[in-house]
Amino acid sequence: MQQGGKSARGRVILAATAKGGAGKSTTIACLACWWHAAGGRIALVDADPNRTLTRWHAKGAALGAVPLVSEAHEERIVDAIDGLTAAHELVLVDCPGFNGQVTLFAVGTADCVLIPCMTDEANVFEALRMGKLVENVAKLANRPIPSHALLTRVKRASVAAHSRAQLETLQARPLTSFLSDRAVFQEASFHGSSPVALEPRGQATREIKALAAEVWAIVAPKGG
Repeated sequence: MQQGGKSARGRVILAATAKGGAGKSTTIACLACWWHAAGGRIALVDADPNRTLTRWHAKGAALGAVPLVSEAHEERIVDAIDGLTAAHELVLVDCPGFNGQVTLFAVGTADCVLIPCMTDEANVFEALRMGKLVENVAKLANRPIPSHALLTRVKRASVAAHSRAQLETLQARPLTSFLSDRAVFQEASFHGSSPVALEPRGQATREIKALAAEVWAIVAPKGG
């Protein structure tokens, strides 16, 4: 993954949802580790006051190799994100687990917003709400900001298929890729790592690879 020049602005990818436990931090950590292992210039911003990603990062394993800025203040979040885009191809942002000004401002910087969504009605409804929020911010910014629901913690294929159909009906633009409910994702958080490092040939890593490819296809610069 190369942008072709150091002066090019890095792409900003957010994970955002007001539904707790949907997998924002897991999504960001796994993508960061995958792209970093692939040789990309990656940076992280933890905008969640709970600091889940920061604690994960501080353990010093695979995720610790990726530069991280912890910034949850509404007056500084845009500068924190923009300050990383000059030197990095991708800046991945873990948003707060609630809708507030930090999330709004962060969305305004984004090239893509991922909306983690578990396979139940409440999560599907929240994914729709977050998608509408992104649409409104895009109107204010007068530029397109793609948003896509990402099914996470998937346990049963039949339930996931139903949730995906609901998301498509509601025009929440679900990604084809998904993340299953696998123990290695929880294990990775305790070790400050990722399935990419812990089980490089495992199913979880294959899911992360598919997700990374799909997201990169959305945000890649023309000719990138």
